[in-house]
Amino acid sequence: MELANIQQSLSAANLDGWLFYDFRKSNPIAYNVLSLPKNEPYSRRWFYFVPAHGTPTALVSAVESHVLRSLPGTKRVFRTWQETRAYLKELLRPGMRVAMEYSPLNAIPYMSRVDAGTLDLIRSYGVEVVSSANIAQRFEAQLTAEQLDSHREAGRRIIAVKDALFKELGEKLRAGHPLDEYSVQQRFLSLLQQAGTVPDLPHVAVNANASNPHYESTASHHSPIQRGDLILFDFWAHLPIPNAIYADYTWMAFSGTLEEIPLHQREVFEIVKRARDAAIAFVRQRLAEHQPVEGRQVDDVTRAVIAEAGYADYFIHRTGHSIGTSVHANGANLDNYETQDDRLLIPHTCCSVEPGIYLPAFGIRSEVNLLILEHTAEITGIPPQQEITPLL
Repeated sequence: MELANIQQSLSAANLDGWLFYDFRKSNPIAYNVLSLPKNEPYSRRWFYFVPAHGTPTALVSAVESHVLRSLPGTKRVFRTWQETRAYLKELLRPGMRVAMEYSPLNAIPYMSRVDAGTLDLIRSYGVEVVSSANIAQRFEAQLTAEQLDSHREAGRRIIAVKDALFKELGEKLRAGHPLDEYSVQQRFLSLLQQAGTVPDLPHVAVNANASNPHYESTASHHSPIQRGDLILFDFWAHLPIPNAIYADYTWMAFSGTLEEIPLHQREVFEIVKRARDAAIAFVRQRLAEHQPVEGRQVDDVTRAVIAEAGYADYFIHRTGHSIGTSVHANGANLDNYETQDDRLLIPHTCCSVEPGIYLPAFGIRSEVNLLILEHTAEITGIPPQQEITPLL
């Protein structure tokens, strides 16, 4: 637990404290920020109050008085609900501004970890509850220099694997070797493992299947890959070291020659590419000007490009997601569509940029990752795809 950094963040945000609350592991953000062990049984509710200045206080049940023992500060043990409320009243003075894991109007559901009844209880003490969304990501999403390097290296490896796979698929197509989504998926998985990464199952989707952003082929449910097919490849992995950060990319390929790629598919890819690059340019400009940039603002910029081209109804997901030790992490998402994510993109974090257009006959997505640095953003998964890759 980074007590000094937490208190510094609270002071900078003009908050009087951060009240962590959990019931039966309902608040994973609290466990991450406080570095609590997750393998212990937690069957009773607990509170942990970190003031902007001074000593933290833990409120724990007499049934589980051992919990939170790794955290600094004083401990109060409650037996009854009346004692719980009395101790909270001692901690929380009227007029305080206190951070908790909630999101006004549930705008960011990833941050809505405290139930409405508990919020009612805390507010009953005359306390203003403020979302911890922005300060939480300083402890959840900010990466060390070693983690940033682990992401870069994972990215280099899996892009190299993608290149090798595309070459191999081209050779098989020329030889008339039968291909299908599932066999290619399994081959891709094997190559990612051979490259010394820890991958999840990659997605390989042909034509209309690529119009489902979360399509997964299986041994019993898959489509053949034939000459003239458009193929979406979505793949992500991390290095086999502690606290390694994922890299996550999407590329489009065509099972034919460059000249055979239909004009409509080329046009749609060009729109997706422009939207991707507009998002990156916007982030870089804001950072270079020392201006804050919110996740929802980036989504707006991306979506405007696709809407102007007439495909607004076919871009059906957010522009990007936070990336960390899980491929979908708890930092700011690039989203003003599925959710209203007003969290800031802060230095030393990672996110994807992956606009897509999903038509009845085919879907197209292009995905790179951004490392948010002090005054710029670094693209990984380079070079970014500039056109649909012909396999022949």
